[in-house]
Amino acid sequence: MKPRSSKNTESSVQSSAKFQTKEKEESLLPFHPLPLFFPLPVSLNRKSKSFFLILNIFIFLQCSSLQEKPKEVYHKDIATTEKVVLSKIEEVRDSGIKSLSYMYLLGDGIVHSGSLGVDNKEQIKRFKIGSITKLLTGISLLQLQDNGKLQLDDPVSKYLPEVNVMPSREKKYREVTIRDILTHQSGFPSDRASGFFLSPEAKDPEILDTFRSLPQTLSQMEKNEPGKAHSYSNFGFGLLGIVIERVSGVGIEEYFQKNIFSKAGMKHSTLLELNEGSELVSGYSGLFWKTKTVRPVIRDLTAGSLSTTGEDMGLFMKAFFQSKRGSGLLSPSSFFEFHRIQKGPSSNFQMKLGLPVLMEERKSGDKSIWISGHSGSLPPFFADLIYDPESETASFLVGNTLSFATASIRPANKEILDIIYEYKTGLKLESPPLPERKNQNQLDGFYGLYVSPLGVHEVKQGNPPKIEMMGFDFDLVEKDNRFGTNLRLFFGLIPVKEKTLESMRIEFETWEEIPIFTMYSLNAAKGSWGFGVLVRPDFRLPEKSFLTTYKTKDPYSLISRVELKEDKRGFINAKVFYSLGGMENFNQFPCQLESESTLRILGFGRNLGERMELKRIDGKPVLLYSGIQFLGE
Repeated sequence: MKPRSSKNTESSVQSSAKFQTKEKEESLLPFHPLPLFFPLPVSLNRKSKSFFLILNIFIFLQCSSLQEKPKEVYHKDIATTEKVVLSKIEEVRDSGIKSLSYMYLLGDGIVHSGSLGVDNKEQIKRFKIGSITKLLTGISLLQLQDNGKLQLDDPVSKYLPEVNVMPSREKKYREVTIRDILTHQSGFPSDRASGFFLSPEAKDPEILDTFRSLPQTLSQMEKNEPGKAHSYSNFGFGLLGIVIERVSGVGIEEYFQKNIFSKAGMKHSTLLELNEGSELVSGYSGLFWKTKTVRPVIRDLTAGSLSTTGEDMGLFMKAFFQSKRGSGLLSPSSFFEFHRIQKGPSSNFQMKLGLPVLMEERKSGDKSIWISGHSGSLPPFFADLIYDPESETASFLVGNTLSFATASIRPANKEILDIIYEYKTGLKLESPPLPERKNQNQLDGFYGLYVSPLGVHEVKQGNPPKIEMMGFDFDLVEKDNRFGTNLRLFFGLIPVKEKTLESMRIEFETWEEIPIFTMYSLNAAKGSWGFGVLVRPDFRLPEKSFLTTYKTKDPYSLISRVELKEDKRGFINAKVFYSLGGMENFNQFPCQLESESTLRILGFGRNLGERMELKRIDGKPVLLYSGIQFLGE
């Protein structure tokens, strides 16, 4: 049964997708790839892990739901447009997500919103939208700048003097600015895992107390050089919330309610857990059957705690777009600044950042269109927002189920915006052509071991040369004056033919005189996966008893355990296990011994470059990482 639509002309809100009959039963659908941020399940045999690794390659390339462009003509045809948009939303829900909330704007100021699969339709249910919260944090800071309370290029120490006691990794660095944090180039740690998750039963006063304790931890953290590389930082955005409180003189929830939610007409949104007239929808995990997960309550409110509804998100975007005309959430100049491509580390990445919106270039005829957006993950919730500031079109999806199906949200949302944009403008959004390059990369001087946010890679000589990714060797073949990739599985006999895989390109270049490589494909701009940097490891190992498993006693810890061991290449490998939405997942970080008691995670990017400390307590090995003390077995 397809969802139906109804209009409320007085409030200019269109509510869609109310089921006329009982919900469809869950079907045993084929596997869908996990989203990029979920590593492999740990309780698998070797054969199953190989299967999941193959799936992860396709996840990594964001090709989980590539489909042919629809043939319908949408321009000014609202019946066809709504029918196809709502069918795509239902397809996402039917992929294995228990409940969805959605919103879309057709560029006419009317909010279209609804939900699917919500158990109690009489009760308004909020969904957590994770890091999309960061857009509202950026808007708050621009509001304060509009009111003359601060400047984005002020040193953050002006409002957070606690930053002055934060130790630096090496030399004395320049001051970190508010803009540095907004654009994820502050050099601050990615996360402070200690205390990141709170008890699911935590009350709002306790949550606010722990949020306001963040500056007290700065002396225990270590900063890298600002402006050196992009490194996504929830920790930094938590600190920005403290700046907002100190500059405005009011609590962060009060500030958001007064200056964003009320102005936009949002009645069911909060950074905290309680909101009159609505409640948080339950979260679930599982593919074939669904298990309720614990409520995710976090300390870093302004980094990712916002819960809201599809209708409220539509009202937010409507008020945000009104900023262009001087009657919205920002001044017209600040709205432009929010979407202006910000200066970043020296690189030729295609990935661009606003304040802090992510920006992707698309083509509409001969014109470049910069599509803006952000995703948010607070397992078991996953959300995606994408919009065009010029045509004032937007699409938003959020689901509450941790499973393979989550991978369908982002590509479906992108398809929906393409349809909506065509409805409004009569033009199609296309991917831009590859930038012209005159000379093919040369690999002399580029062979060796690299580390990136995706792990360890080896660039190997041969005919053709190869690059190892995720345990597989990809042939490097010349395409478009770059290297393309070919993958053969099962003893190198079976070639993998897949559109996005075949479109992947790798460029080798130097960055600050260091050999690096970058990757991109049909659905991912160059630089969006970070970059691999050539390393010359010395392979020294700590005393053997330190190569063991370390655990924490905190039942709500973001990191449940860490395993240190020597890998097949001689690296010290830190296998870091994360407890997310009731599931345990892991990342693997190659490390190098910096001193007898210090390990350094290699590379640049999220969690890379961070420090781990080794010590003994009562003769037993202890690991200190991200503010947590882990006890060795």
